[in-house]
Amino acid sequence: MCSAVMLAFAQEPAATPAPAQEQKSTDMEAVAASELPAAVTAALQGQDYSGWTVGNAYKKEKDGKTIYKVELKNGAETKTVKMDADGNMLKGKDKDKDKSVQ
Repeated sequence: MCSAVMLAFAQEPAATPAPAQEQKSTDMEAVAASELPAAVTAALQGQDYSGWTVGNAYKKEKDGKTIYKVELKNGAETKTVKMDADGNMLKGKDKDKDKSVQ
């Protein structure tokens, strides 16, 4: 009888794992810092971001426009900014994340 139970369990379909976190629901595509438009690069080299370096960069199409999300690093601190292709900061999208231990 034990083998009948085990055989029944062996024939059940395996549970489907949840989709991996790799694909973001925001449809952001990773891009190299060298692929950022010149206007975005120039804005990131301005006085507001002095001392910050580009960590990761992403782009997505929204309403026919390309939006860039750039993660900046300065030591243990990180900051995420969102800009349009002309290097204009998108309102309310500048987020600071202080990961340093206090």
